[in-house]
Amino acid sequence: MAGILNVTVDYTKDSGGSALTVQQFSQVLGAQTVSLTRQSSLSTSGSYSDDCIHIQVEDGFMGNAYDYISKRNAQQLRDIIRNADLIICHKIFRYHNQVILQECMAKGIPYVVVPHGSLDPYVFTYGYVQKRAWLMLFGNRLFRNANAVIYATQNEMAKATSRVPPANGKVIAWYVPEPQNMDYDTCRELVWSRYGIKRGNQIYLMLGRLHPMKRIFEAIRGFKTAKLSNATLLIAGTEDEYTVEQIASYAKDIGAINVSAIGPVYGSEKDELLAACDFSLNTSYRENYCYSIVEGLSYGAPAVLTPGNDLASTLDQEGCAICCADYDNGSLVKALRRSAGMECVDIATMRNKAQDWVRTNATYETFQHNILHLVNDIMDCSIHS
Repeated sequence: MAGILNVTVDYTKDSGGSALTVQQFSQVLGAQTVSLTRQSSLSTSGSYSDDCIHIQVEDGFMGNAYDYISKRNAQQLRDIIRNADLIICHKIFRYHNQVILQECMAKGIPYVVVPHGSLDPYVFTYGYVQKRAWLMLFGNRLFRNANAVIYATQNEMAKATSRVPPANGKVIAWYVPEPQNMDYDTCRELVWSRYGIKRGNQIYLMLGRLHPMKRIFEAIRGFKTAKLSNATLLIAGTEDEYTVEQIASYAKDIGAINVSAIGPVYGSEKDELLAACDFSLNTSYRENYCYSIVEGLSYGAPAVLTPGNDLASTLDQEGCAICCADYDNGSLVKALRRSAGMECVDIATMRNKAQDWVRTNATYETFQHNILHLVNDIMDCSIHS
């Protein structure tokens, strides 16, 4: 491919799904990644990949709030952009959007915007004034002049239309790695033993950053209220605004004895968990894709989801998820009891449908075909314009 540049912010190991998506674009397109990165983030968790060019943001308020960079560092970013043939702008509401808009408009460089769920209505329930000002000053022009705005799901694009015209919107689902060849029963024995779970219990897995947006405490309350005598909820993920100790203490305080916080999991331990779990659980206010849910599907684990998951309605229609009607505790309890009460044959059917959905929609080959087709069209139009 021609010189393609990914530009993002805080491309570090703690960034989770957004950094993984940037890496996927780089992998398929042979793109260079540039990140405006806080030194504290880089020092704490390290770069998501070794080949990224990190440009340090300013210390202080503007650096923390807007990823603002010094004039010298901004010039470095501008020079890199000017030498590219196509820019892929990941994330919004940040200073790099402003620089990309200015340079691409001045030099006639085509660019694509990937919002990563940041146009979801939930995002505007906090920091509304600042985000509205950003849209008026830069955002509306950024989206209007983009060659494409890429969304991970149809629901993400639909929810964005209240802010961004849909004319240049494209839906391209991210992919998950092909699942490891692991035996379901063997992994269940391992997980039961490793985490002290009563043998034979169903395993519900909540995997993701330990952050209030994920509604982890709400999930614990729902699991306690559901009174599932033969099920355990494992909460795994990197610490963010919550610590493992805080989550474990909360579960203990309310008497949720069938809930365990196990912290971050990686490598074979993560694969074994995904292969062993009966259901993935996500109760988040906002998930534009949710890699952990799709990873679970790839291993055959159906999902229990709240409306904040943009894949919820699709997966429900495909028969591989049970969706809550709303965020009310009663809706979650109903969904949990429904999943726990299913017959083995019905669960097996859901497991097969889950894996079929991933094979159809979330493979490397599907993502590669879709993104290359879009980029080639953009580059062809740019050459002939």
